[in-house]
Amino acid sequence: MLTLLVQAESSMWRILVIGFLLPVAFAQSFYISTPAGPLRGGVNEAFKVAYFLGIPYAKAARWKRPVMVTEWEGVLEATRPGPACPQRGSLASRLGGFLPPQSEDCLNLNIWMPVAKPPAGGWPVMVFVHGGSFTNGSGAEQIYDGTSLAMRGAVVVTINYRLGVLGFLGAPAFQAEDQDRSAGNYGLLDQLEALAWVRRNIGFFGGNPGNVTLFGHSAGGMSVCALLASPLSKGLFHKAILQSGGCEYVKTLAQGFKSGLQIAGALGCPGGDAACLRALPLASFFPPADLDIGAALRSLESVGFASGPYKPHVDGYVLNKMPLDALRQGAAQGMPLIAGATSQETWGDVPAGPGDWASWLERAKPVLNDRAEEGLKVYQRRNPDPREAWAYFQSDRTLVCPSLEAARAQSRYAPTYAYLVTYVSPVFPQLGSFHGIEIPLLFGTEAAWPFWMLFSTAPALEQGQLLAKELQERWTNFARSGDPGGWPSYQSGSALRIDTTLSVIPDPLVERCAMFQ
Repeated sequence: MLTLLVQAESSMWRILVIGFLLPVAFAQSFYISTPAGPLRGGVNEAFKVAYFLGIPYAKAARWKRPVMVTEWEGVLEATRPGPACPQRGSLASRLGGFLPPQSEDCLNLNIWMPVAKPPAGGWPVMVFVHGGSFTNGSGAEQIYDGTSLAMRGAVVVTINYRLGVLGFLGAPAFQAEDQDRSAGNYGLLDQLEALAWVRRNIGFFGGNPGNVTLFGHSAGGMSVCALLASPLSKGLFHKAILQSGGCEYVKTLAQGFKSGLQIAGALGCPGGDAACLRALPLASFFPPADLDIGAALRSLESVGFASGPYKPHVDGYVLNKMPLDALRQGAAQGMPLIAGATSQETWGDVPAGPGDWASWLERAKPVLNDRAEEGLKVYQRRNPDPREAWAYFQSDRTLVCPSLEAARAQSRYAPTYAYLVTYVSPVFPQLGSFHGIEIPLLFGTEAAWPFWMLFSTAPALEQGQLLAKELQERWTNFARSGDPGGWPSYQSGSALRIDTTLSVIPDPLVERCAMFQ
């Protein structure tokens, strides 16, 4: 048996590594001591990265604030993912991807760290918030494995937070029993508690608690914007990356209470009776999912999502104003930001698009009002097929423009960088530059099911890995210094186009997004 004790010059962290020499292979356990107790993780020898999975950071009763975990008994085994939060299943899991078993005791996080002595002050820390329309997903999905990013010199954290009805149900009864009259933001409170855990503990993993970058995709990107705007987040993170999200998918309490009371009534709890709701079995909230992939694709980040009930709420405590307004007023002053999206976020909408331009115009009028004719001309110039033009229109208004609008708002107060992904898999070009296509590249998880299909030929894999290297380098550069490197600031009127090669393009917000403002 080989035992190695590593003591850093700083008292911030200490690591105990115990390896066992086996006849066939060399397997390692990685032990770290924290104030809550010791943990046993594992080591990916090929990448020289240690990992700790399923670390509990808080406990939460239904529609109550999370309460931090202060200690555990014995050595916490942290080599397997913890439970996912209750849900009806993510798109990836419907396609056969991994999702851990579900439990209401799901507030856990995962950490990847380099197996090396950290630099002075510690490694930069990157905390990722998963997407899934605020209703599904897990920080332990294979596509979010932090090994590749950690190998580049960062401590990477992925988190779980409560979802759907348990995470974002607004009801007057919940507000009445809360000391700050907060309601409908239980998922955001979980995210804040996870960040507080990181601030207290990440030094024991070699991370710098004074250099934390919060990044997220889709609903995770929307969460990033909400936390940028939240008065409760001060000091919990220092830089942010918003991917295919935006700041506008937030409800007022009046809106949340209206839908919350309807949901409670449908569940047999008229008036949103808190005791009645808490007494219901979990299955009442999450009936068996429709496993039809087509139905899932049609609802993903669509108009249906925009009008759905489960969103953060402006409750006067977690959020005291709409996040975009808060950013415009300097709520995140001095916070460097990267924000962007893919060019064909809703490319799955192509078959459902209008078959002619007259129909296109009629469908656009409820959105654009007196600017519908202008919009028609813009999208006619962009694509001659009305169905494809409609998909671009939907992409722009739902995710591209809201993401870039966040960059514009923050650019007045801090260094800001914008991007647009136009990369298309050469194996499935018909999918376009769809929602989330950059995620397996960013995390270096091109082999994860079902995303490996995008890179299933040798040329596609080689091309993808070259782009993955570029993305990982810029994201970790930004986490380290606030500057991604080789990328003009958004203040210059430019954005980075991310394709098989990287190039600088004029700000896409100017022509395509002005009509939505």
